[in-house]
Amino acid sequence: MVGCSCGSSPHQPGGVCARANPPPDCGRDCSSGETCPAGYYCAAAGVCTRDCDPLRPGDCPGGRCNDNGLCDVFHRDAGGLVDTSFICADVRVQANRVTPTVVVIVDQSGSMTERFGDSNRWDALRDSLLARPDGFIAALESQVRFGLALYSATFRDGMPVGMCPSVEYVPPAIDNYAAIQAVYGPASPLSETPTGESVDAVLTRLSMVPDPTDDPTIFILATDGEPDTCAVPNPQTGQPQAIAAVERAYRAGVRTYVISVGRDVSAAHLQDVANAGLGRRAGDPDAEYWVAGDDAGLRAALTAIIGGELSCVVTLTGMIQDLDLACTGTVILNGTPIPCDDPDGWNVLDATHIELRGESCERLQRTPGATLEATFPCDVILI
Repeated sequence: MVGCSCGSSPHQPGGVCARANPPPDCGRDCSSGETCPAGYYCAAAGVCTRDCDPLRPGDCPGGRCNDNGLCDVFHRDAGGLVDTSFICADVRVQANRVTPTVVVIVDQSGSMTERFGDSNRWDALRDSLLARPDGFIAALESQVRFGLALYSATFRDGMPVGMCPSVEYVPPAIDNYAAIQAVYGPASPLSETPTGESVDAVLTRLSMVPDPTDDPTIFILATDGEPDTCAVPNPQTGQPQAIAAVERAYRAGVRTYVISVGRDVSAAHLQDVANAGLGRRAGDPDAEYWVAGDDAGLRAALTAIIGGELSCVVTLTGMIQDLDLACTGTVILNGTPIPCDDPDGWNVLDATHIELRGESCERLQRTPGATLEATFPCDVILI
């Protein structure tokens, strides 16, 4: 959206006469009877000014400089380009932060009915995700493309009953709470834990999306026991297959974070999955994993994972032409301006991206439905 200021000040912000070493006729007295030299116009304050130079096309982004040193700015409507013949004061651009895709992969094995704090593992995890208003999917569905995969398998006489793995999948989307609740709400634990095959199945489903986003995609694997496989449901010896599946996901650009719901998963396996999920190799620092012993611990784990994925890098719809002038813009978070080049404010990364830092980044991450606005002078940003 473009705003205007038509002769309300002697010189337009960022215009030719407002710059260092302006042309000599800038500021000359003028009136209806004493006109300005060619290439200038008489501002309301009674001084000659010019906002652009016809020989400098960059002075009028989106338009042209006329014979009086005024920007004839164009906007586009259904009929094409229209000359709006006004002086552009500033441009408000849409500021969109990165929107991650998060698929929560939930172990649906029978052991999820075991005690967990004041509840059981299954109900505590479901409440942490779906409770209104502060469950994580409920609170962040407008900021995260959430998807869901419930996985398990059922065997009788050593043979699978139905599909193995059994994966009930909800494709990720913005504002996806209702679709996820419709599947997750009435579901209940089944039997086995074929983690590796289930991660592969979810990855296959994701690969079938026709127009994938460039935003990051992550898996949150919430499990309460050692993995098995469809070929060998007992004993639980599916650790190599689970690690290999997470490695395949990483090579496909999907990072995996693991939460143990309860304390029955070995630390060695959790560490191996965590390292594989972030592409860590021998000699690299170990990746973080989470062990939740109660509902509060589970919520803390989800906060740490999802909060860290809500990027503070923001994409602008316009392009900053001169990065040295980026701080002439104004960025407003939840109605409050935040400072530029400040440890708790914002800084420019490149022509189309800014980054919120420190306290501003934390506010953006922890505020559901946070609003962000960015406004720049017309000669700084091109839309």
